[in-house]
Amino acid sequence: MTRRLPQLESIRAFEAIARLGSFKRAGEELNVTASALSHRIADLEADLGVLLFTRHVRRVELTLEGERLSAGVRRALLEIQSTIASVARSERARLRVTAIPSHAVRWLAPRLHRFRKKHPETEIDINADLAVVDLSQRTVDIALRFGGGHYPAVETEWLMADAIFPVVSPDYLAANGPVRDQHDVLRLFRILDTTAENDESGANWRHWFERNNLPLDTVGDGMNLNGTLLAVEAAASGLGVAIARKSLVENDLRTGRLVRLLATDIPTNWNHYVLIHPSISAWEPARSFINWLKAEAGECDGARKS
Repeated sequence: MTRRLPQLESIRAFEAIARLGSFKRAGEELNVTASALSHRIADLEADLGVLLFTRHVRRVELTLEGERLSAGVRRALLEIQSTIASVARSERARLRVTAIPSHAVRWLAPRLHRFRKKHPETEIDINADLAVVDLSQRTVDIALRFGGGHYPAVETEWLMADAIFPVVSPDYLAANGPVRDQHDVLRLFRILDTTAENDESGANWRHWFERNNLPLDTVGDGMNLNGTLLAVEAAASGLGVAIARKSLVENDLRTGRLVRLLATDIPTNWNHYVLIHPSISAWEPARSFINWLKAEAGECDGARKS
């Protein structure tokens, strides 16, 4: 005979406790008491004839049998989520994308008309935000990130590399040039993006100084602005020289709004990635968008993975 399946409430309780490692935290998430969860797990263990958790004072650990059940439940839930997503969006696809503001404004937005022309059946909602979004909450479908590449619990796909160089407005260069080498750059008024200067991205003056063997004690001399977009716009307006990521100033260089000072590209420490929740990684609209992103990135200079 086919074995009777445990009650869904017991499976939900087990999954939450296994994921959070705590009856109390699982109870808060499911809006039930820890005592009620304890009874549900006791019934589930009795029904299966095995112990699923080893209880400690402030936490619980999965037993070997619990680990096996947890892996199976996780797979089943992801399949259910994927099926629900495909059914719910079968009439007209709406893809929710989040990206850091600089990337959304300077790289993604100028290209979206090409995606819409190629995939008119897919609607795209873009949220430009520095906040790290938890894709498991399903408030967004895809995240574009500039980072180190380690993003737990999501599928991560490499999009492109990036590089930096100093940029100024043509008028500023005409009044303060010429600039023949890195030492000439030091004579110019520096614009610093404080966000980049305080991370490990390598998209900052500190990294540029290090790669050019310049004294680091003068890196911070100049005007501090909070954000890449601010720094680049200030440079374009003629304030001084800023460090720019190659991916963000393609159009400005092409139109002559900005001028790069030196020919050497310095690779950043971080790269660009596409993040997607595993439950929708095979969903056709999401797959089409990711493939389109990769094609666009492949056309950028310096986008080849080293």
